[in-house]
Amino acid sequence: MDFKKKNEQLKSIIYKQLLPLINNDYVLYDVPLHNNIGDLLIWEGELSFLKNLPYKMIDTCSIDTYTHKKLSPNTIILLHGGGNFGDIWRIHQDFRLKIIQSYPNNKIIILPQTVFYENKEQLLKDVQIMSSHKNLTICTRDTISFQILTEHFSDKILLLPDMAFCISTTKLKKHLLPAQDKTLYLERTDKELNHQNFSIPSDNKIEVRDWPSIETMDIIQLGLRFSQKVPYKKIAIWYATHIYKPFLINKGVRFISKYKEIYTTRLHVSILSTLIEKKHYIIDNSYGKNKNFYDTWLFDLDGNQLITNINKNKI
Repeated sequence: MDFKKKNEQLKSIIYKQLLPLINNDYVLYDVPLHNNIGDLLIWEGELSFLKNLPYKMIDTCSIDTYTHKKLSPNTIILLHGGGNFGDIWRIHQDFRLKIIQSYPNNKIIILPQTVFYENKEQLLKDVQIMSSHKNLTICTRDTISFQILTEHFSDKILLLPDMAFCISTTKLKKHLLPAQDKTLYLERTDKELNHQNFSIPSDNKIEVRDWPSIETMDIIQLGLRFSQKVPYKKIAIWYATHIYKPFLINKGVRFISKYKEIYTTRLHVSILSTLIEKKHYIIDNSYGKNKNFYDTWLFDLDGNQLITNINKNKI
């Protein structure tokens, strides 16, 4: 399947399954106020999807800007998607559980997440809390995550692609740069890095990088840091929504578009490459997130390949 058809297919799946569930005004919680462009792409996709609904967003917040508010029982709570459902990035899972316990009478939808637990006892504890809520829907973004949760929940577990596929590809392509004769090996620098050896065959110059927003701090990023120190917390949300997020997403598009070849250990470099129709190779992370997403949604995509037998020392 070519890039255009794949993007249309995945976007269609999201709309078909998620659209009927959001039938009232809503809040969007746990949006990312940090420097990972991948999470910002998810947020942008969520907002792009929600713009097509005839309902109003009453409130939005990050973990740091959240304050408990009394919500009408009819208000739907949407929780930001991503790859932090489990015990690797515990702060986000704890926040979700807090919201689930704080709003027992509201419909809650967790947008598409990768699920991974190192500790099964922690999984069972989380399941006990989540199962107590009478109207919780959890969207998973790969078949393994779906299987983990369906083993413990009787219903309301969905399988959906990443929300970034709701972003307008036309909008992203406005920021493309001409490709140069060089290869990008994008290596994440956090605890999700797969430490096996990699081999990248290429005749071009290889540059080992991470997202530019993670490598360096520019004035726009400093602006977000300053806005988070202002007593009125909504300033940070406004700044992130209207200035920070679009700036860094456009920066990400310009960054990856300038390479002739791309090898990535970050899932959203693969997703962004798919959105802008750029050939690339994806390498698994430390616990199977990238492979599971590839096997679920991208296995039949022309121009994308999963790399499994690699030797990093040859770079």
